[in-house]
Amino acid sequence: MVMDHYSHFLINFRALLLTTIDPIERAATIPLSTYQYFQQDFKTVEDLKKRNQQLATENLLLKARQQQLNKLQHEVSRLNLLLGTASQMSTSDVQIANIKYYNLSPYSQFFTLDKGSLDGVKLHQAVIDAKGLIGQITSVTPTTSRVQLITDSDIQIPVRIQRTGQRGILTGMGQSQLSLQFIPNTSSIKIGDIIETSGLGNVYPNGYPVATVSSINTLKDQPYYEIMADPVADINLADKVLILSPVKNPSIDVHIDTKLNGTAADE
Repeated sequence: MVMDHYSHFLINFRALLLTTIDPIERAATIPLSTYQYFQQDFKTVEDLKKRNQQLATENLLLKARQQQLNKLQHEVSRLNLLLGTASQMSTSDVQIANIKYYNLSPYSQFFTLDKGSLDGVKLHQAVIDAKGLIGQITSVTPTTSRVQLITDSDIQIPVRIQRTGQRGILTGMGQSQLSLQFIPNTSSIKIGDIIETSGLGNVYPNGYPVATVSSINTLKDQPYYEIMADPVADINLADKVLILSPVKNPSIDVHIDTKLNGTAADE
């Protein structure tokens, strides 16, 4: 009986003691809990700052790559335009070249390209951009070539008016100006008419646009119009061009080979 009484008393005393001590223990743990809370919050803020810096860096890199992508897309578009222009002439080989240097003075207008004789470039090859004729090759080194522009005063191009078929000669006047000569004043030429290569002279392939008529004047006591034209090609903006090379007609080669083979057989 006595043991049971003391045992019950000790249990009640322990419960009372724990109830009394619990608030004290809680109060004692507040500084540690507060420190751990702020320490965790500080780590979260630091992690967020680091993550934000990382995202900012990745964003900057992505923007830089996007600039390159836009440049590449623009480059592809220009190359597609060039190749699209070249595909119109199935009888010509084409070669893409970059412009290394240009001179557009009133006395001499030319481009220097990064392709030369080592690349198969030859004199008098025609050169175009995505829109039309630019000029012809007038000098060649092993690694470079010079293109005399259609606006140069020494250039004369056999042409025709696309709408009417009327033939004439287009001469450079310098400073992005051209003169269309030998068009009779009885012709039905109009401002805005497209002037294209006629193929005569075997220098410029037939059918490439060269210029558009910008002004037409009637000269007194003269049988021909005074006609000025603007180049179709982006001469002042071009950085890539196509060099055209006429190729042999396969049917002619086959005919020649047949005749030669037949002659050899007869012998």
